[in-house]
Parts: sequence; C-alpha cells; structure tokens
Amino acid sequence: MKYVLVLDVAKGKSMYMLSSSAGEILIEPTEYEHNKPNFEFINSEINKYNIKDNLTVVMEATSIYHKAPERYFKENDYHVIVFNPLIGKEITNTIRKTKTDKQDCFKLTDLFFKGSIPNRNYNEEDIYSKLNELSRQYHHLEEGLTRHKNRYKELLHLCFPEFELCFKDGKIYELTALNFIKEFPHAYIIKNKRIDALAYNMANTNNRHLNHYKKKAISIKKHAQNSYPGVAESSKDTDNLKQLTQIIIDLTKQINFIKENMITFAKRTKNFDKITSIFGIADWSASLIIAELKDITRFDNIKQINASCGLDPTIIQSGKSINYHGPISKRGNRYARKILFNCSRNIITLSAKLDKENSIYIYYQKKKQEGKHYYACLTACSTKLIRIIYAICMNDSQTQY
Repeated sequence: MKYVLVLDVAKGKSMYMLSSSAGEILIEPTEYEHNKPNFEFINSEINKYNIKDNLTVVMEATSIYHKAPERYFKENDYHVIVFNPLIGKEITNTIRKTKTDKQDCFKLTDLFFKGSIPNRNYNEEDIYSKLNELSRQYHHLEEGLTRHKNRYKELLHLCFPEFELCFKDGKIYELTALNFIKEFPHAYIIKNKRIDALAYNMANTNNRHLNHYKKKAISIKKHAQNSYPGVAESSKDTDNLKQLTQIIIDLTKQINFIKENMITFAKRTKNFDKITSIFGIADWSASLIIAELKDITRFDNIKQINASCGLDPTIIQSGKSINYHGPISKRGNRYARKILFNCSRNIITLSAKLDKENSIYIYYQKKKQEGKHYYACLTACSTKLIRIIYAICMNDSQTQY
C-alpha cells in the first residue's frame, strides 16, 4: 500500500495531511508552523505507522517557502516530490485559492494517487544549488546597480552636466570616473583644483603615470570652468552624488566577486565545456545558463525545457479556429529566458561580423524575412539555442555551431 504526506505550503506554515491509497486518513489536515519541533513531531507521528519506505512527501514549489520542509524531509531520507504549482492549477482552479484550506490537502492527495503529479525526485547537486543561489544574488544586485546608475546620471546632470563629455561611451560608470567624481563631486570644486591634483586622482586609480592623465585633467577643468550646474556646491545633492558613487563602486565589486565565483563553480560541472563550445557563448554566459537550467540532461525532452523557461507557445482557440503558435507563455524561469535571449542576441551580432554561416544567424535571417518583429526573431532564436544546448549535452559532444 502507498502513502502520501501532502503539504499545502504557505509563508512560514503548512497544512499537513497523511493518507493511504486505500483512502484511509492517518493524520487529519492540520496546520503547523515551519520550525524544528513541529517537523520532528510530524516525523515521530509517521514513524508510529512504520510506513516510511512506502511514503512520498508531496508539496508545491511556493516561492522560497517550501524550502524549509523540503530540506527537513530530504535530510531525513524521505522521498520528496516538489512539483510546479501550474500542474495543480491546470487541473483544478481552486487548489491555490486558499492555501490554508483543508480541502486543498484532499485535492493534492487526489492528484498524487491519480498520477497527475510527476514522480520526479531530482536531488540537486550541491554545486548547482550554489550556482543558483549566486545567480539570484547577482540578478538582485544587478537590478539595484541599474537603479543606482540611473540616479547617479541624474545627479551628475545637476552637479556637473559636462562630465559625460569627458568620459564618453558609458565610461562614466568605470572606476576611474567614479573615483574622480567621488573626490570632486561638483564642477566648482574641480574648477578650484590644480591640474596635477585632478590627474593624480585618475592616475592613482589605475596606477598609471601622471602624465597620461594630465591632458584629460586639462579637458575636465576646462569644461568645469564653463559649467553652470543646476545646484550649488553646498547643495545636499552634491553629498548625495558622492555617497551614491561609493555605493556603485561597492556594488560593482560585489558583482564582480560573484561572477568570479560562479565561473569557478560552473567550470566544475559536466556541461560547461560543451556549452562554451557554442559560438558566441563565453564563460560568464555559460555560467548563467548552468546556474538557472542546472543539469539540463535531467529533462526528458526539449518541450519540458521550453516550458520551464516560459518559451513554450500558448494555444489560443476561438470556436473552430485554433492557433497553436501563439505568443510564448512567459510562465517559467524569467532569468533563464533573459539569459537565452541575450545570448542569442550576442551570437547574432558576432555572427554578422565573423560567421554568417552560423545556424542561429541563418535562422534569425529566415524569421526576419518572414516579416517577424525583431524581438519575435530573437525569441525564436532562443528556442533554437536551447535545442542546440540540449542536443550537445545529451550527446556528450562539443560542437561548434
């Protein structure tokens, strides 16, 4: 006889129910908080029935809230299934309405015994877990850095509008420019400084000879002398710019440290060399792909990967009309989707200059000739790229595409 312990997971707590395939309820639906005493109590209750070998613990992936019970039951050698909540949503549209509703436990139990929940027990290797954790931290910091850079540019226009003329092509975000504006955050401060002092600041950042930066220092001071900033030197925004510059420097250092760590971990995975063998994908892009898709060979087919990334097409039906090629669902891993999109764009850009016979570039041109929008073409290329990655990883080969 089979048994199942279902958890209807919520923030910091879950509704538990233990039942058998014969319909016998051993533990009535009961709500417990996620803490060690409660986990141990449930474990002791299960041990009373001596059914551990025939028991499966089932729960939905609910943001980060399922992580605590998942970890506890796995560490105590239970067979644990964490399934996508979309599976339950597709079958019954009431399962997610009230997370503490006892009826949800019965519905989850029914889904399990009907075989509607995939019986997968994929235990992530420690290296994939670390990569995924680092990846999410990277994306979080990168999003914050983008907001800070926008604010930094806004404050620059107030304190020294001509600064962008001195550091063109986005170089205002490089360390030399950041250290400079942190020391001299206003045009009038720069105007009153000697050329040597300005040049020394830039030379000290890069450990280069002072004479190398004297010419740039002269140009900066000339712009400062003609500048009329939107705020006074004593304005609070001048201090804000100085403070924000330091934040950007610190965030950039943290992001670079995470990148180095991710590449180090990714190189130890079995698919790293295969993925980097694809034209246009370097170490950093491969690290991001592995961090989000983990061991891609665990998927049964390409459709599962597309669905996990939200790249699967939606099916739209109205009467007798059925469109099997609707827009992508966007219901999967948005980070993986973004990485594949950016990688496809990089491959196309490089191929246009270096390798016009590249299969992804040819596919892009084909979609473009069909009259599809630029983003639709890149999305199609993303699905082709993931098919290539899956193929070379499954075939254990390194192929230049």
